[in-house]
Amino acid sequence: MSLDGIFLSSITNNLYSNLIGGRIDKIYQPDKNEIVISIRNKGENYKLLMTAISSSPRLHITNINRKNPEQPPMFCMLLRKHLIGSHITDIKQINFDRIVEITFECKDELETTVNKSLIIEIMGKHSNIIFVNENKKIIDSLKRIAENVSSVRQVYPGLSYVSPPGSDKMNPLETTKELFIKGIESVNSGVYVFNFLYKYFTGISPFISREICNLTDLNESTYLGELDDLKKEELWIAFSMIINKVKSNDFSFNIYYDENQDYYGFYCMEVEHLKNYTKKNYASPGELLDEYYCELDNKNKINQRVTSLLKSINTKIDRDNKKVEKQRNELLNAENREKYKIYGELILANLHQTPENHKLTVINYYDPEQKEITIPLDPKLNLSLNSQKFFKRYNKLKKAEEELQKLIASTLEEISYFENILYSIEACDIAEDLNEIYDELFEVGFIKRKAKVKSKEKAKITAYISSEGHEILVGKNNLQNDMITFKLGKKEDYWFHSKGIPGSHVIIRTNGDELADEEYVEAARIAAYYSKGKKSDTVEVDYTKKSNVKKPSNAKPGFVIYDTNYSMIVKPNIDGIEIKQ
Repeated sequence: MSLDGIFLSSITNNLYSNLIGGRIDKIYQPDKNEIVISIRNKGENYKLLMTAISSSPRLHITNINRKNPEQPPMFCMLLRKHLIGSHITDIKQINFDRIVEITFECKDELETTVNKSLIIEIMGKHSNIIFVNENKKIIDSLKRIAENVSSVRQVYPGLSYVSPPGSDKMNPLETTKELFIKGIESVNSGVYVFNFLYKYFTGISPFISREICNLTDLNESTYLGELDDLKKEELWIAFSMIINKVKSNDFSFNIYYDENQDYYGFYCMEVEHLKNYTKKNYASPGELLDEYYCELDNKNKINQRVTSLLKSINTKIDRDNKKVEKQRNELLNAENREKYKIYGELILANLHQTPENHKLTVINYYDPEQKEITIPLDPKLNLSLNSQKFFKRYNKLKKAEEELQKLIASTLEEISYFENILYSIEACDIAEDLNEIYDELFEVGFIKRKAKVKSKEKAKITAYISSEGHEILVGKNNLQNDMITFKLGKKEDYWFHSKGIPGSHVIIRTNGDELADEEYVEAARIAAYYSKGKKSDTVEVDYTKKSNVKKPSNAKPGFVIYDTNYSMIVKPNIDGIEIKQ
């Protein structure tokens, strides 16, 4: 995790310079683990984000607007009661650890001026936001930690605030050369230098520990006992160089990207061991963290909402697969029905013969070699009634085959539908994209709607512009797929879809023009990108005139049939294709 004590020091410095003296205007809690405080200071409005989400805990000024619940949670109401109208008097980092205390000057019930603080602990799954009075008594916290949860440290209203365990490490800001060297010599000589740096000092993460080793040309697995005096000196120089940057607020905010242009990491300084990576610089820590965590936060919120839904859908798909297997076995039995027809006809042709031991052995006229066949009989029935019984069984299996073929087709269609739902959920960029999926699943009867769940806001259709200026529409779920295909698309437009795998419907609007060859490729690339094959090297895409795409009666949302189609194999990427704003 790159958000260590050094990075938090840069954030604290940024908050102090912008927010000290600021007045608290509004407080929101958009998520159960997030608090946003609106602050007015020196003619500017700021939004301070504090989040205790275990995968992305942080604290910074944000420019992203978050959707707030209609009914604010209790912790939010408590903060509003105590802090609205108060002023920020201090912001400090505690012992260079991942803990920040923000102090507010407030009025109590008797209009007496008092100080209260929010203590933000940024510590992975143990992250928390704790509200305390000036005597460090806990008023309340975002996450209450009772004794049955942790026997080491409780966080509960009325208790005194106690720092988290592990805060007995040495503060790098107070470390001298003598203390540094003494620390090396006091620790077991079999400890790695890499481990020593981040386990002995607060605020030093493995990330920056690796950087210090790199600056001194030391292997991370070098033992402390292997260091001579010269290497100890070099290690101290690299360590103190980084700490001096912290003391002088010499920060540079960068996100680093790997060879695939995916996020590799971020930091508040130039990092030597990542010098060969592509990087993007930001003016402030808040801008960097907004960029880095925006997609991750959305995915986390989506995952929180859909965990039980995904389980239900996967259970449904598993049951349908077992149902198809059973139906196919029954179909195999039904396809063997011809023997019962033959039994019936052979009995009728041999009514003059006498059965032996409830069996009738006759010549099989339907066999080219005219082999004998032994037909089992029901002893309770005569030959004529046995013949009728076999004919009835034959007709029953004939009808069963027709029904089983329909049932198998229906079940396979249902499996395809729910696999497409899984893809639609996976393709959601923001939590609001889920609303239409939930609406759809309610309409088909898969889920029960809770009160006031249906969203009045419809998600915006994603659109691109082709190299020749034609609009390309993308459906992100089944309802959108139906909309762009049957409401927005015209008969002269072209329709694209990944072949044989779940994916989005894509329409390129021709406006009556003849499309350029490159435009077909661009639309196909988009269809491949918005499909289950997004991470494949190539994807086969079907395309045809929109007029060839039909929706069967009573078909589920998103299901279509088409003919007279063409296919092409493309790479699933959208690089260089302009998105419509």
